[in-house]
Amino acid sequence: MFRAWLMTPFWTALMILASGCAQPEPKPVENLCSLGPDDTEVLAEAGTRTATQREFDAELLSIPERARARYENDRGRKDITDRVLLNEALYAEAESKGLLQDPVVRTAARQAAEKAYVNALLKKIEQEAATDEAVQAHYDENASKYKRPMARVRHILVKDKALATSLHEQILGGSDFGELATKHSEDRGSKKRGGELPWATRDRWVKPFADAAFALDVNQISEPVESKFGFHILQLLEKRDMQPMDEVRPGIERVLTRNAVREYREG
Repeated sequence: MFRAWLMTPFWTALMILASGCAQPEPKPVENLCSLGPDDTEVLAEAGTRTATQREFDAELLSIPERARARYENDRGRKDITDRVLLNEALYAEAESKGLLQDPVVRTAARQAAEKAYVNALLKKIEQEAATDEAVQAHYDENASKYKRPMARVRHILVKDKALATSLHEQILGGSDFGELATKHSEDRGSKKRGGELPWATRDRWVKPFADAAFALDVNQISEPVESKFGFHILQLLEKRDMQPMDEVRPGIERVLTRNAVREYREG
């Protein structure tokens, strides 16, 4: 009965996988390390050694995805091909010293190969979990979570009420809001941008300022508004009730991929 259990398809496959690189003279289908001829483009050479496109792609795959952008230029690509060539030279040295026959080293090589396949499997699971359709469905199903009234305004801040009144009249008369902000505003952080402030929720601003901003229609100019900082003239540029998909997508993808991998592992 025990022997019959061992010969089930699952355990047979597992035993074949475990044989990996340590199997003496393995058949290609059973060997984790076996490859067909590499006929991809040769990217670099050093003596008799070459770095091919397939080897380049494999080395790139070992680099964390968030760091791969730095290798998109000529210098970065050369760095990777140099690594490939150096690894080939070091591997030849290891072979010449008999390390390929060391059981512990062979086991470590097999485990490294297994991990590469497992990482590719998990990456595939993540990609299948975070499709455009899945991300959109999560966004729609959790709409209340992304409901977040926000506004984007530009303003001019001055200390003197008379000056604020004068600037307000100039704007209503056709003067350029941005130019007046750059010239007169005492908000150093925004004056160089023509008074523009980033998106913000109501609680990010002092109450008089926030009340005035959220009461405006798009492009509308406020009367001078007094706060503890002085007098503000506001113009509402944009308003929204929910965070847009593009802004929250990275977070949704993290949730979907994390859940998918966890469920797959548990399964």
